[in-house]
Amino acid sequence: MRPTHNWFILILLLGVAISLPGCQGRSVGELLWPDLHDAYFQLTKSWSRSGVVRDGLETETRVVALLESATWRKAYVGRYSEVFELTADETRKMLADQLQAADEYTDFIVAVASTYSDDARLTHRLTQWRVLLRQSPDQTTQPLEIRHLDVHPSQLQAFYPYHHPWQRYYKLRFPKTDAPIELLFTGPAGGFSMMWVESD
Repeated sequence: MRPTHNWFILILLLGVAISLPGCQGRSVGELLWPDLHDAYFQLTKSWSRSGVVRDGLETETRVVALLESATWRKAYVGRYSEVFELTADETRKMLADQLQAADEYTDFIVAVASTYSDDARLTHRLTQWRVLLRQSPDQTTQPLEIRHLDVHPSQLQAFYPYHHPWQRYYKLRFPKTDAPIELLFTGPAGGFSMMWVESD
């Protein structure tokens, strides 16, 4: 097919999409990249940090960490309630549980993807990676909990804008820490730190 035909078909499809009743009032950008215009996804990205470790030319491990702040938890409950049509009582209970957790702990959702699947595993054992919370220049804290999240991919897509199918998701729980918060990701292949200047 000639290039001019490809452009014609693309323009025709965009025209049809824009003219559909359900699409009226939305820009082409919103149709093609909905997460760029979604307030919840934008908030999630603002509370997320990322880093990468490269070991030679063939091995790479990418990490995205989301700090579950009180602000983010409120937005998460709102999105969850909307997606699953929770009742008012269910929403209130979920929000109370989330805010209590925010008061008592510093929690992260961590997504790890690696060239080799074994390199994407996080455990308490010192195997490939160690994750620590820096509390001062000479003091770090280990997680109270590292739990693999066994969540359906459709839920990951609905709640985490950086989701892709090669990631493994974990919940990391630390003792409550005030800002600034620095999460260290380190191992034999290298490491990096992720910083949150503000918390709430």
